[in-house]
Amino acid sequence: MIRTIALRTAAAAALACAAVGAQAATVKLNNYTYGNGNTVNVTAPTYSGGAGGFSGTISGFGAAFDGAVQTYCVDLGEFFSFGTTYTSYSLVSAASHFTAAKVTALGKLMTYVFDTNLFGTTAAGSKDDLSTALQLAIWNIVYDTDTTLSGGTFKEGSTAYRNSTASFMGANALLANSQVAGQAIGYDLYVLKSVGSPGQQDQLIWKSAGGPSTSVPEPTGLALVALALGAAGLAARRRKSTV
Repeated sequence: MIRTIALRTAAAAALACAAVGAQAATVKLNNYTYGNGNTVNVTAPTYSGGAGGFSGTISGFGAAFDGAVQTYCVDLGEFFSFGTTYTSYSLVSAASHFTAAKVTALGKLMTYVFDTNLFGTTAAGSKDDLSTALQLAIWNIVYDTDTTLSGGTFKEGSTAYRNSTASFMGANALLANSQVAGQAIGYDLYVLKSVGSPGQQDQLIWKSAGGPSTSVPEPTGLALVALALGAAGLAARRRKSTV
């Protein structure tokens, strides 16, 4: 009986430690990573406004994640303000947020962009354009099933960031070049997920594959902790009543 209680208590403690990453923590995004973003016009869902990657800091998610961070928006139905500290976010794996097909497509896209160092080889004045194109490509994967912003249900209203130019690669080319057979996936993807209502925009972040991916529990982690602690407490009470 004592050994059973010890095992249950140990399991509960392990689950409690694992679930820390799923708790709400701090997210503060300060500005666009490059320039001031660019205005886009998209449909299904309809949105007209700035688009591009963001930079800021996060804390409370563990040493492997805390610190400076770059993000891209996941959704178009919510909002956030630069310079505001939010405590209404949890950190979850992309696999718990998207279908497997979308996780694969996003992983290929981010690997293509960052492993080929597209930002490093793009002239300073066009990095914000590339960042806008990448944001459009991410939204296309999230909201559509094709590999173009010229067709399907999710579309961009102009060719400015949809098509490539001499100075930067457009969203259509990013999608076409990354969504091919054999494209490796070199990053584990996570979502900073707003838990408020109305919430802030969910944000996509990424880490090199083989990093801390297994350390981030899913939202069910807290429920498992409660069950484990309850089982441990019940076992202890039963033992006490038989003494």
